[in-house]
Amino acid sequence: MILTVTPNPCVDKTVYVDTLRLGTFIRSPKYTCIPGGKGTNVSRAVKQLGGETAAFVVVGGHTGRHVVEMIENQDGVECIPAWVRDATRTITTVLETSNHRQTALFEPGPRLTPEEVRRILNQFEQVLPRATLVTFNGTVSDPIAKHLYQEMIALAKAQGILTLLDSHGEEMALGIEAVPHMVKPNIAELEELWGEPLPSIKEIGKAAEALHQKGIELVVVSRGKEPLLISSITGERLIAYPPEIKEVNPVGSGDALVAAFAMGLAEGKTLEHMAKLGCAAGAANAMSWDIGHFSSEEINRLLPLVRVEHLKSD
Repeated sequence: MILTVTPNPCVDKTVYVDTLRLGTFIRSPKYTCIPGGKGTNVSRAVKQLGGETAAFVVVGGHTGRHVVEMIENQDGVECIPAWVRDATRTITTVLETSNHRQTALFEPGPRLTPEEVRRILNQFEQVLPRATLVTFNGTVSDPIAKHLYQEMIALAKAQGILTLLDSHGEEMALGIEAVPHMVKPNIAELEELWGEPLPSIKEIGKAAEALHQKGIELVVVSRGKEPLLISSITGERLIAYPPEIKEVNPVGSGDALVAAFAMGLAEGKTLEHMAKLGCAAGAANAMSWDIGHFSSEEINRLLPLVRVEHLKSD
């Protein structure tokens, strides 16, 4: 089972309007609401890809209860809530249908106490034996928990469970110190870690090699519409070219990519298989507004359009 961890989920609401006119009252003809957060997106995508998953989320208040209900009832995914005192945040996106422009309003996430952080870690450790692989997704809501991934990765590794880290900032840097099996930064996040721009595949490869030297076995660097770099500690290195699509909403495509790699690692698939499935899942996700809602037919149609190139070792 693939366990996803989301320390700062949200109620993700989209309000549709023709045109956003500041300082006025606007009636919306439509709105949608889903459980938001990178890990919940990964769980949704794993389920769409036919895998078994559960979502571990840190939640609080009535908005937290709403997140749990949506994960279980809308997504059909098992939810494992770790309850805290403060309420889960809401993110409201205003989508202008006339020009497809988005304006997103992000509320702050809950503040945490040291005792709540300890309870989160204890609950996580209790559920670990059920997992084959754990993905750690996004950032924490409170700096007091910035070491959360570092400690969780250590707990998972102690039980022989594969770990996949997809974060940024201090959470990513500290998590890397625990040496997860795989990291999935996007290019901006990798440049943040590296401390300087990475304008070429060769430079990205050098940064990936530095992560391998820390003991991280697999580095996957996403670059939006640009080719994906996959680098293994064994020296195998691939470039995967995503298919050309009509993009509707790219949000969550990186999470669909993580879902594909998580499934591939759990099932012992080849890097090429994971690269192709990851690119196809990311593209399928971007073809619709609803995050993580794509069909097996769409995946099968896109898979042959993904081109993978094996790079020669330096």
